[in-house]
Amino acid sequence: MAGAPRALASGRRRVFAGERGSVILIAMPSRRQVLLGTAASVTAIAGASVGLIQLAEAGVVPGKSAVDDYLGYCAVTVPPIRHPSGVITAESFASARRRRTVDYAIAYPPGVAAGAALPVCLVLHGYGADAAGALATGNYPGYLADAVAAGTPPFALAAPSGGNGYWHPRPDDDPLGMLLGEFLPLLARRGLRVDRPAVLGFSMGGFGALLCGLTAPGRFSSIVASSPAFWRSYDEAEHVNPGAFVSSADWARYGDLLSQAPAVSRLPAQIYVGAADPFTPAIRALRDRLADPSVVHVTKGCHDYSYWRSHAPAQLRLLGAALAST
Repeated sequence: MAGAPRALASGRRRVFAGERGSVILIAMPSRRQVLLGTAASVTAIAGASVGLIQLAEAGVVPGKSAVDDYLGYCAVTVPPIRHPSGVITAESFASARRRRTVDYAIAYPPGVAAGAALPVCLVLHGYGADAAGALATGNYPGYLADAVAAGTPPFALAAPSGGNGYWHPRPDDDPLGMLLGEFLPLLARRGLRVDRPAVLGFSMGGFGALLCGLTAPGRFSSIVASSPAFWRSYDEAEHVNPGAFVSSADWARYGDLLSQAPAVSRLPAQIYVGAADPFTPAIRALRDRLADPSVVHVTKGCHDYSYWRSHAPAQLRLLGAALAST
């Protein structure tokens, strides 16, 4: 998950720092131009600004996320956290599947000691993040505390570091094998109940959550994919994030969710995405192929922390109810 673009005031220009380090400079008419300049010059400057905004919105030039934020498309209500988080442990283990040491974190609800025999929900991070970021991005430990205080049956959150390989096997790294073959057994040894875990992911991790369900059908009690990052074709994936898949065959096997829509329809999954999210066209395309399109929730928002936090309380309540019923 790339860092969120930002808008900066720079003299009489609006500077949009877009994805992958690109920058758009949009000229804004100054007070002097308005008072002393001709109407034609002001109109030309304003027209150029609108034109660049339209190009960014259409994806012709970079900076869509920054423009969306500037126009208010990303303005969502983030609920306050009312209760302190419970115990959060940070550890690591040697992963044969990933061929490296993997950090992980476990968050327990308040009043529950580490090692308690709770059901567990995996939390999968986005591109560029790690185990700690997986929990912090959505403020999930805090919202878990609020959910349990309001009556949601208690459960734990467990987040491993999965790298930037889109949670699928690669020649030198297998985060999916680590999740299913190493991390879940490790959590069982820590006392957690892993017979029917849940999985929650955002951005790249949202894709990973769906991939977990497709790889191990029937294993997960509930799946929540928040802004899952995937594409409609290998060429599209390569254009946006080169290296997310090592080849067209790799994408066809793991990344082509549209062709796997019948299998996605059978998952106990809920998908959330902001209307201004750059992945919304792909998610809408998937929705149109699902047996029950209502499992896809398109609401106001962007591909950012505020959107994920705005939906985190409801998502955790849903996950807690599913875990309690297994």
